Amino acid sequence: MQTTLAAVAVLTVGYILAYVLFDRLRDRFGYVGGAEYVVIGFLLGPRVTGLLGAGQVQDLTPIVSLVLGWLGMLLGTYFRLPTMALVEGDHLRIAFGEALVTFAAAGGGLFGMLHYVAGFSGIDAAVMAVTLAAVATLSSPRAVDAVVDRARTGARILPILQLTARIDALVAVVAFGLVLAIFHQGDVSPGVRPPTATEWAVINVAVGVASGVLFHLFLGPRGHLDEGRLFVALAGAIVVASGASYYLNLSPIFTNLVLGFILANSGSAHRDVTRLLLLTERPVYLALLIFAGAAWSPVSADLLFIAPVFVVIRLAARFLGGRVAGLYVAPPELRTPDLARGLLAQGGIGVAIALNYTQVHPGVQSRLILTATLLSILLFEIVASREATLFIAGLRERSTPPDGVAEVDAALPAR
Repeated sequence: MQTTLAAVAVLTVGYILAYVLFDRLRDRFGYVGGAEYVVIGFLLGPRVTGLLGAGQVQDLTPIVSLVLGWLGMLLGTYFRLPTMALVEGDHLRIAFGEALVTFAAAGGGLFGMLHYVAGFSGIDAAVMAVTLAAVATLSSPRAVDAVVDRARTGARILPILQLTARIDALVAVVAFGLVLAIFHQGDVSPGVRPPTATEWAVINVAVGVASGVLFHLFLGPRGHLDEGRLFVALAGAIVVASGASYYLNLSPIFTNLVLGFILANSGSAHRDVTRLLLLTERPVYLALLIFAGAAWSPVSADLLFIAPVFVVIRLAARFLGGRVAGLYVAPPELRTPDLARGLLAQGGIGVAIALNYTQVHPGVQSRLILTATLLSILLFEIVASREATLFIAGLRERSTPPDGVAEVDAALPAR
């Protein structure tokens, strides 16, 4: 009870402070990030005021798994197949090209740094490199949508920018989910053969599929129900998926991504599910960032260099991926060499991946991953809005939209 009351108090204080101070920054400067909640969580956590103690932070870890699952499900609902089938092939090639090049460049650079410079073993360096590369690949769909909403231009690259932010998140979550399955942590019961890496990956997907089936059982025969019953069914499915993933040392984000995809493409309640997830996105995102700030602890001095180097690698990989996709993958009419300038914000899924890593790999490595992630998010949230605004201004200068241009959200999956 005391832990629950402390969590409610922290959320209330953080929410009030964020609205009093940081919403003014949004109104004046167009800032749409969430770094302020990380700072508030750190100030209210055991390292500063102690309002949320170390024991309470640890006790809230299973609840955090539900938050991770909630964000993963929201991402999965974007990928509704009937809508995705209408997206132009050039748009998908640009989005996947940018995401894959960014991930590969970041992963290669990070593995070299962690293995050859920091001295981690090959396996540890590989797992950490993939995790941080996933964080580096992420772009915040919420931040990109906010920039596009303010753009007031019909440039054809804008819907591609929005689609790319979702594909970035998809590639990041899938890569992270697979690396936790391939290099699985934990033991099975005596006398039971440990599953192979492939079997762990299949188990991760199967949990998401099974949870989707349970959702429809919870929901009942009717597709459109009152919001209360829909919320109970949705929460029940997320509890099952996230709880199973947490127990098995897998990724609740990946499992619920599969669950969200299942719900978006089956049954008649997908619109209601997406609407409910969007309505609850802000408080869930808020809780995640505050918890991340409270859970942060410093790393040893000899490894502090990794966090700023990660920021540099992420920046270089982002611009390399944006240039390759915008200049070489895109057809002539869509070429945008500076595509990466609109994709610098990282968003909450990056924090979710870092926290998920700390659940599976506690210790020095987890502190390093969380430190690098939080530093990156804090720094990029400061510059992302300005860079995206300059990117939009550059689009206006380079071209005027032709007659009959599709609406900005034409390339986005329906919510």
